[in-house]
Amino acid sequence: MVSTIWVLRVWTAVQLLGVVAGDMCDTCNGNGVCDIVTRICQCKAGYRGNRCEFKSCPSGAAWADFAVATDTAHSPAVCSNMGICDDVTGTCICQAGFEGPACEVMSCPTCVYGRCVTMREAAATQDDYNFFTATTYSLWDADKVRGCQCDYGFEGYDCSLRKCPVGDDPLTTGQVPQVQQLSCKCTGCTGSFVLSFQGFYTVNIAPTATASTLAAAINNLVPLHGVTVTLSGAGSTVCDTDGAVSSITFTHDGGNWPALQVTSLFTGGTSDISVQSGGATGLFDGVPATVVGTTESAVCSNRGRCDSGTGLCQCSPGFSSSNGAGSAGTIPNCGFGTTTICPSACPTGAAWFDGATATNTAHAVATCSNKGMCNTATGICTCPSGYAGAACELLACPGAVNVCSGRGRCKTMQQLANSAASNGNLLGVTYGNTPNLVATWDYNKIQGCDCGEHYYMGPSIGQLDDFVAYDCSARSCPFGADPYETGKVDEQHTVTCTADGGSFTLTFRQFTTAAILSTATAAAVQAALEALPTVYSALVTSASSTVCSSSGAVSTVQFTSTQGPLPLLSSTVASLTLTGGGSPTVTVARTVPGTKANVECSRRGICKIQVLPKPMSRSRQGRVCMLRRILQL
Repeated sequence: MVSTIWVLRVWTAVQLLGVVAGDMCDTCNGNGVCDIVTRICQCKAGYRGNRCEFKSCPSGAAWADFAVATDTAHSPAVCSNMGICDDVTGTCICQAGFEGPACEVMSCPTCVYGRCVTMREAAATQDDYNFFTATTYSLWDADKVRGCQCDYGFEGYDCSLRKCPVGDDPLTTGQVPQVQQLSCKCTGCTGSFVLSFQGFYTVNIAPTATASTLAAAINNLVPLHGVTVTLSGAGSTVCDTDGAVSSITFTHDGGNWPALQVTSLFTGGTSDISVQSGGATGLFDGVPATVVGTTESAVCSNRGRCDSGTGLCQCSPGFSSSNGAGSAGTIPNCGFGTTTICPSACPTGAAWFDGATATNTAHAVATCSNKGMCNTATGICTCPSGYAGAACELLACPGAVNVCSGRGRCKTMQQLANSAASNGNLLGVTYGNTPNLVATWDYNKIQGCDCGEHYYMGPSIGQLDDFVAYDCSARSCPFGADPYETGKVDEQHTVTCTADGGSFTLTFRQFTTAAILSTATAAAVQAALEALPTVYSALVTSASSTVCSSSGAVSTVQFTSTQGPLPLLSSTVASLTLTGGGSPTVTVARTVPGTKANVECSRRGICKIQVLPKPMSRSRQGRVCMLRRILQL
């Protein structure tokens, strides 16, 4: 990983004296066309840089980034903000646990006994074992977050655990078994139908089958241990010409199971066959509604511990195998007995991966966030590399030893939103503050590095005087105006101060000057502004000897270093005074919008990466001196 080293991006300027058009563009490294008027390379697709010297890396929806509006994040980013772009090859070097050309997908666990699927694929699948609803999922992570669909008999986030038998807790009382109903009308039809459950299918069942025949077919399904079937009305078959309802009671399988799936193979005549459950009512004969099961379907019936290596229950003293209905039997689920000891529960969190339960509704609460292993003896989750928290609920920031390369702060998506800014000014947006909003399920789970010591100016500019990259391992090169542009101007603001005492402050891109006296000169205001890391250099002029007067003094601020269209200066006037009545004021106006470009290396140099043996000083002065020495070539 790149985060184990330190990276410095160094600005290498071309010699600015005696330069002709061809010298600035040259051949654009064969990867673009030189515009001889602007002396700018127009790069071919797949290349970037002032001379098209770098290969572009692919982009994807960012895993962690700053929100651009309330509850709106995950904008496109190079290497999905989860890897480092190799400028030479144009390939992304991904953080461990992520893959794809743009690091755009979460690596699947091994899926020892299962297969890897995306959130979108899981939502569209109903196997009644892993996923219980067929729906759609199209949120930002639909094709990015992946997990395992386990084979029958296995479980765990990586399908490596053998599933232990489940059963009704023998010490709970006052519960009822589940009742589902099969409604079937068949007039002049032939053929058969099939029922399925958790991927297992019955034999073909004829419309003339009896209740006992239907029960026998269902009881032969591997996951089930016993049902009874009763028919409605006076008929003797599961289907008839005016419709019949077969009530299926899960007498030996606790819990509330998904509805049996029916596949019609009828031919000829007219037919109507379906299954009802969850309180719905059969379609014919005025039968009572189906019954929601309130018995448990608990691992080892809550009376033992599951050995996930063998898939066998280790029953607590006094408990043994049951028949699924509370009596002694051959199902090794600890469901028969009279004393108790409970296994330890592991903490829970929003699942990283699961099946959607409705359109764009997923990430339900799960043990160990469905990303770790629960030790039922200790109640502790063991999380895979790259995940943290008691319930494995957090995506860890890059850097096992030095988090964010020791140069940034690890924040959740919700915390990152608080630092989101546009053109240097905070946006004031939030992410995940609305409770239970499905679109921001990741607000307190996904973490990323905030590398900005000062402020964030947007994806095109990056952090001022700070480290960049998803792990804060690289340092940005300076930005400035293109010296070959013509007809461009610096931005200018006027500051009109009406006061004759006290002091005021000016703020630019979240940094505020020291107190400026009402009697200060233009030079003093210039010094105060140039002390801000967001301004660096400016020219302040005024026709008055002081920046404030009782009739209003006007000062002009010309931004000579910070280029491009800029946000307005703001002021605080609480400490100003004005004798003779009236309120003191400071008014800021934009008189000349900035039109100069603000581009890396002023578009006339190459931002190179050098690997350093140890962290460099963060001092802004050191970088400025380096820039000045280069400009003196």
